[in-house]
Amino acid sequence: MQLEKLQIQGYRNLREVSLDTSAQFVVFHGDNGQGKTNLIEAICSLATLKSFRTHRISDQIQWGASKAVVQGTISDQGHRRKLILSLSKEGRKATIDGKSPHRLAEYFESIRAVVFAPEHVDLIRGVPEGRRSFVDRGCFTLQPSYLSLVRDFKRLLSQRAVLLRLDRFDLTHMEVLEDQLARSGARISFKRRAFVQGLAEPFGELHTQLTGCSDVGIRYRGCLGEGSEEEQAEVYRHLLAEKRQDESLRGKNLVGPQRDDLLVSLNGQNARHFASQGQARALVLSLKLAELTLARRHGAKPLFLLDDLSSELDAKRRQKLVEILDEKALQVFVSTTNLKILEKGVENTLKYQVVEGSISQT
Repeated sequence: MQLEKLQIQGYRNLREVSLDTSAQFVVFHGDNGQGKTNLIEAICSLATLKSFRTHRISDQIQWGASKAVVQGTISDQGHRRKLILSLSKEGRKATIDGKSPHRLAEYFESIRAVVFAPEHVDLIRGVPEGRRSFVDRGCFTLQPSYLSLVRDFKRLLSQRAVLLRLDRFDLTHMEVLEDQLARSGARISFKRRAFVQGLAEPFGELHTQLTGCSDVGIRYRGCLGEGSEEEQAEVYRHLLAEKRQDESLRGKNLVGPQRDDLLVSLNGQNARHFASQGQARALVLSLKLAELTLARRHGAKPLFLLDDLSSELDAKRRQKLVEILDEKALQVFVSTTNLKILEKGVENTLKYQVVEGSISQT
């Protein structure tokens, strides 16, 4: 999978532009505050239909513009498709070759991306929700249809929460809903655990390559145990029945995969509590690279978007990262203030300078 051409209109501070991006490495360089991250964000939005910086569509639309449009030409094994993402006050609209996809999974079969940005250090030190989101995103990168599983699970959770807040509810109705929720939650839990288990080996190997430290690990901590999908569903049914009275008093769901976590260890300790800022960066980057590796093993070829490479790693680790990415033969988009960091060992590169939203090839 390769993004061969990128066109942008009305996106943040960026001038209208059409770029050739048909290289293994595409580098956006320039001083801080010029729009480099906006380019990475635009590509991320095209590939994932979400920004990694904001939940508000209006933030992405240029001041005074009615909409923002990001277009990309994707090439994969000789086939080309044109993807267009339009952002407006009405919401977001995505098309493939001029047509709206029947299913979101159809769109994501054409393009996917893994993103690493400075704020992602919170994946290690932040709340469990961020780590669950990382695992869900990884499952989705491997299998776009996973998105519908998550949506079904969240819908069922919301429906049960509505019943829990009632003064009285029909027990039969509740038990039917809980059976559906148990089966849905078990599917989510089973796939998450399988993803984390698959991630463990490349995570350890890549962290060793980047840092020289091999004493790291990851483990999915779930409330449904490690059994089969059917066994986990039965555990979930029991938990729902056991906690129903307490949940009814509090008016919310208290048990289930929506409260699970990803445990990351460093030197035998929980990295959330003991990792330094630099160690947390290296752990997150290793997780993202492992996600790429696992995706390749499953036949997917996501883009890798790397924001602000200059500030995130020291010179030795930056060079090692470039070597790792070069070996993986993936398409990489990088923003940096220091163009020299990519001059060693990278041949197939396109470089663009960004100055106050204007983009020119260098």
